[in-house]
Amino acid sequence: MNYAISFMPISTPLINKQKVASAFGRAAHSYEQHNELQRRSGNALLALLSAEQPEHALLGLDLGCGSGWFAPALKQKAEQLLALDLSPAMLQQAQGKADIVPLCADMDTQPLAEHSLDWIFANLCLQWSADPAAWLANWSRRLKPGGVLVFATLIEGSLFELAECWQHQGQPSPVNRFISHSKLEQHLAATGRRWQCQAATEQLAYPNLKALLLDLKGIGANRVNDERRSGLMGKHTWQQLNLTYPVNNQGHCVATYRLAYGVIYG
Repeated sequence: MNYAISFMPISTPLINKQKVASAFGRAAHSYEQHNELQRRSGNALLALLSAEQPEHALLGLDLGCGSGWFAPALKQKAEQLLALDLSPAMLQQAQGKADIVPLCADMDTQPLAEHSLDWIFANLCLQWSADPAAWLANWSRRLKPGGVLVFATLIEGSLFELAECWQHQGQPSPVNRFISHSKLEQHLAATGRRWQCQAATEQLAYPNLKALLLDLKGIGANRVNDERRSGLMGKHTWQQLNLTYPVNNQGHCVATYRLAYGVIYG
């Protein structure tokens, strides 16, 4: 038996947006069975938005809204909620959850006017940008004076267990490079605005390695990079990967994610 494996593109100019849209479109109906990380980071981000923008606003944006998991909570914070995503199928799911204005667009094109938004909520979408520095600068310009952009993104150190496990078996790492925390802070400083950024760690446990890989695939995070590291591996290699992947005291495979939570002020 052979196993074909390939994973997430992170912060690279080689991201193929058509493949991103297709991957998330295929995952639209299964996404919420696999979005534990997005739920955790989104809940933290929602608390951050409430602390920074406690008053009811006129216009908010759920950027990279996915299936709209947070749309009901976000709609309570604005008279009108825009929801932007690259995948029409994801937007269709989001429309069933709250009264939103759906925008099917590439977030790297910034299709909204400058100084138009009271707040932007961006949960785990920055890593899909072809140019994170431009993303931060351009979306911050969409804020009204006094507005805020809150974001969560994956940073260097995420999924290190996967990378090390594959490398120990002589396999190329299935995990592309994530932006470093220091580089992210450089990009934030380059916006010329006031900002803050803090790092955090989340760990998810799975009964076996296959379940972990299916979780990544279930959220659409696979086969979207032109330079993805993919290929076929034999049964022996797959067995060795299962034997060498680190487990916790309960015998579960652990995936570690390093996250950055940031705020940019309008």
